[in-house]
Amino acid sequence: MAPRTGGFTYVGLMVMVAVIGVATAATVSVGDLARRREAENELLFVGKQYIRAFLEYELNTPEGHASHAPSRLEDLLQDPRQPGMKRYLRQIYPDPITGKADWQLVRAPGGGVMGVRSASCAPTIRRSFPDGDWMYLDGQKRYCDWQFAYVMACGGNCKDTLKPED
Repeated sequence: MAPRTGGFTYVGLMVMVAVIGVATAATVSVGDLARRREAENELLFVGKQYIRAFLEYELNTPEGHASHAPSRLEDLLQDPRQPGMKRYLRQIYPDPITGKADWQLVRAPGGGVMGVRSASCAPTIRRSFPDGDWMYLDGQKRYCDWQFAYVMACGGNCKDTLKPED
């Protein structure tokens, strides 16, 4: 009489399916983390583009013009204060975290827009920026806390003004 091995084969097959499932879940998790990290890096890049555009908008304010901040983001695509076509951005970039152009606006004290922040309040991956352009983001734990604003638009007195639009 031959020994019965069918039960052992079934258990072995179940263990193998479980191992494949765990490996697949780990791969998906690592892939999701890599995708989020890439979106976060893209958010920093786009944020820098907005900061640069707000700076250029202010620096190109015509003599005697009261408005140093754009009244809306679209003014960065074509400055209504300038004759002809003066662009500070090529497009209204979408928020890499949400995938939409649904930015929360940071209002300037004298009116207008001086910055943007993500509409997503999901937790960030990166929390530390020890040096460079993003030191002011140190310790921020949510994307909606990352502000991309040109602070000279508020005359250096921005502590209470860097709040999202209601």
